[in-house]
Amino acid sequence: MKLGKLNVDNNKYILGLSTMGASAACIFKGKELIAAIEEERITRIKNDGGFPFESIKQCLEIADITIEEVSAVCVYWRPYQIFTRLTAVLKKILLSVKFLTSIRFTFYRIYSLFLSNTNNVYPEDRGSWLDLFFIKKILKKEIGNFQGNIFFLDHHLTHQTYAAAMQNWKNSLLLSYDGGGESNSTVLSVNLNNKLVNLKTIKWPNSLGHFYSFFTGYLGFRMLEGEYKMMGLAPHGKPIFKDIILDQILILKKDGSYYFNTKLCDYHGALFGNFNKKLIKLIGPPRQKGDDPSEKHINLASSVQAAFEEAQMHMLNWAKLKYPQIDKLVLSGGCALNVSANGKILNSHLFDKISLPPAPHDAGCSIGAVLAYYYNFDNIFDFSSFKNVKSPYLGYNYSNDEIKQAFDQLEVSIPKKLNDVDLINFTAQCLVDKNIVAWFNGRYEFGPRALGSRSFLADPRNDNIRDEINDKIKKRELFRPFAPSVIKEECHNFFDIKQESPYMNIVANVHEDKKKIIPAITHIDGTARVHSVSFESNPMYYNLLKKFGEETGIPVLLNTSFNIQEPIVRSPTDAIQTFLNSGVDLLVIGNYICDIKWKNENLAK
Repeated sequence: MKLGKLNVDNNKYILGLSTMGASAACIFKGKELIAAIEEERITRIKNDGGFPFESIKQCLEIADITIEEVSAVCVYWRPYQIFTRLTAVLKKILLSVKFLTSIRFTFYRIYSLFLSNTNNVYPEDRGSWLDLFFIKKILKKEIGNFQGNIFFLDHHLTHQTYAAAMQNWKNSLLLSYDGGGESNSTVLSVNLNNKLVNLKTIKWPNSLGHFYSFFTGYLGFRMLEGEYKMMGLAPHGKPIFKDIILDQILILKKDGSYYFNTKLCDYHGALFGNFNKKLIKLIGPPRQKGDDPSEKHINLASSVQAAFEEAQMHMLNWAKLKYPQIDKLVLSGGCALNVSANGKILNSHLFDKISLPPAPHDAGCSIGAVLAYYYNFDNIFDFSSFKNVKSPYLGYNYSNDEIKQAFDQLEVSIPKKLNDVDLINFTAQCLVDKNIVAWFNGRYEFGPRALGSRSFLADPRNDNIRDEINDKIKKRELFRPFAPSVIKEECHNFFDIKQESPYMNIVANVHEDKKKIIPAITHIDGTARVHSVSFESNPMYYNLLKKFGEETGIPVLLNTSFNIQEPIVRSPTDAIQTFLNSGVDLLVIGNYICDIKWKNENLAK
């Protein structure tokens, strides 16, 4: 479909949408990003892939407009480009070792993706491809009388535009890779003087995203959500199966591409726990959900991670040979959430700097769709004129008055309220005293990471705090690491990283002399998932880190997401209820302080 031209000016509102997995919406006024919200934050359905009705409503509320004032909707997918995917599906079935089984699971997947709006097993698939053909009708029915235009953008282009907007480098290589777009699962491009050229495209079902997700399921974790668990498990093992994987499952080709053997590894079958007997004979039986990982399973996790990293470097080395002068890399797509692999790229010194956005997965494509729409007008790959696109703090900003209303609605007492300076001093001292703090301040984050607006915080010097957080709050696997936040100016003194990491998406080595000082955020392999914080990005959180540093000499805090087996909290009500149901010592919400005494008094009511 050819893009129609919208008469763009600084007063026009444009809505960006992603659905069918990590659904989200954003709203621009001209070239200023006003808000961006993931659907799961509102519906409380983790990884909600349904049509983003609630996100749209809140974006409109933040912008203080109605849908009638929106001039255009930009969508992260071209739904009419369906034939390549269908052809690949049929080919995969015909070549499958288990023909009838492949038909069964593949067509169930097709039904859920194209025709169904409900999926209790995988809420990521609540959205329907078919919905994309009827967006205007859906908006009119559910939101209001939308009269604007609908524009569909290439999926991987929406990944690339959002990621590139973080730095606006004039020259860079770009790698976008995920489970799959309309037809491609991997796109490797070069940006030369703000002109984007695709170097290589790898078509689905050859997919690094599906490769990694398949083995997530094989190791007993929930596919499409538990990939980070396998990544956290990997450093505990040895990559003894890597050669087998690279020989028979993920085969690297001389032209810089790869082949994923879907005969042995049927992704759609794996979604329902069905695995090939030949594969089981080759690498051993899959882990059953609920069982402790065996040594063999831990080694398999390590091997999958190692093979993934080798495939990644294989593509990048191929591109680098063609453009040796380019020293910057832009990563995007769901696979860019593999923070360990991102760290390996940086440590390889193949590039001087790498960059990726706070939401490199499909949610970020809602923003990327609007950027791609603008890009298609002049084909100049430069987004420096856009405002707020680098910020991860794009949700609703609850005032102290709205927080007080939440206390009233929940029929709990109003806690004490402090000014900003006293709040920072009080919270820092509580952290020094080994308390776990629930921190709710400012606009909530866009993307999967808690970046100091909705976080559980603790003293990283206390090695026992990890077990305490898991026991009292998170109820998660003990092998998974916790991440640090550090003020930007001191980041290099604690971690071996020579660039900023503002979105917690790069793993770096903890300096040897600091490992015993901050053991709670040091993983078994001596690394940490670094979050560098600047005053400009988040003043209150920066000041808390700085004050804690003044008291301890360590301007670093353990930072994990403010949630318990659910999406990260969004509203004051979410935060208060989660605090009351947790073993957390203190809730700092806006300028209010809820301590243990307050908690016990209100639980006793």
